[in-house]
Amino acid sequence: MPTPPIFLRRRPEYTKSGRVTPVEKIADLVGINRIFLRRPNLIINASEAQLLSPAQSKVETLTEIGPSLELEEKALFGRQRKFALTDVLKDRELAESFAGGSYVKLYLAPWDLHFLVFPLDGMVADYSYKPGLAVPLLLMKRGDVLNERLSITIETEWGFPMVFVMIGSWMVNGIHHAFEPGRKYQSGEDLGYFKVGSSVVMAFPPDTIDWTCRSGEKLQIGKPIAKVKAVRPRNLPA
Repeated sequence: MPTPPIFLRRRPEYTKSGRVTPVEKIADLVGINRIFLRRPNLIINASEAQLLSPAQSKVETLTEIGPSLELEEKALFGRQRKFALTDVLKDRELAESFAGGSYVKLYLAPWDLHFLVFPLDGMVADYSYKPGLAVPLLLMKRGDVLNERLSITIETEWGFPMVFVMIGSWMVNGIHHAFEPGRKYQSGEDLGYFKVGSSVVMAFPPDTIDWTCRSGEKLQIGKPIAKVKAVRPRNLPA
């Protein structure tokens, strides 16, 4: 049974993570961020068994999480880059439960909308913010996950957790979120936004997700990108 459609017009209260950089201040002053955060009238129709795209973006990486928890990033100038899931999660035991699962990284280009929505129904169990280097990818051996990032653990209604990571890009520390830990959110509700540039990472445990998108595909906000496998539902606090 599909959930009621969500009309994306409202602007909830947002919380800023980290400091405001000079680049972010300039982008605010000249009106660039008003373009990034414009709100067209979007209607999101979410099925109970679908994962939605949280952003207008491009699928940069779609891969399996190996037993070592290492993930391959897109090669840069012919050099393969890798990072570990433990780089973005403070809970190693939680990270280890994702071995054999799947991982997707979405890139938000400068011309994309920069606000995000929840990709599925669930409760925000925990989140952690880490300031980062905010340097070009050319200088980073382990990918831009070492830039500023906000890592969010969501307990889904299907009985498994997912990890959602907001990553700031070069010279950008403009991560804002619109959620509170311990609260339940519906797919399509506001999750947060970036200023200037960004990427999003989502990770899932084994045997939970069947992807319907592919690497290199252009995504629109709220469009289905995966199907949830048949797992036992769980009742979350209201």
